[in-house]
Amino acid sequence: MTPTDDQIAGLLRAGYAVAHIEKTLHTGGVRIRRVRDRLRIPTNRPGPKAESLDEQFRRRTVATDDGHLVWPHADGQLKLREGASVSAARYAFQQRYRRPPVGSVLPGCGTPRCVHPDHVEDQPMRTTLSTQLAQIFGSAA
Repeated sequence: MTPTDDQIAGLLRAGYAVAHIEKTLHTGGVRIRRVRDRLRIPTNRPGPKAESLDEQFRRRTVATDDGHLVWPHADGQLKLREGASVSAARYAFQQRYRRPPVGSVLPGCGTPRCVHPDHVEDQPMRTTLSTQLAQIFGSAA
């Protein structure tokens, strides 16, 4: 059954997007736009601006009294605008060292879930530190 212009107009006035109306009423986008234009129904305005990675990071970390930034969320992820995600530790590393990390990024301070940019280390940093400690203290380090 073909939807009426009143049905289309009702969904447009309720704020539904053209793509949603197409699926719901099984009608074409051209027809929906013609109804919208003829009835002078304004197009939907975009929603609020997506939160930047920096805003997400600042909002979701918890500062501790001893100088750490702890990521208390089990997922450990920041959402990218493209729908993908990046770990909070990798993001903190890139902010501090201005390069992509190599291997896994872990808190060098030993505090679980710490993502303070000055505390995170990638694999080459850990390897270098282990080598330096071995040179100073011998194989016992």
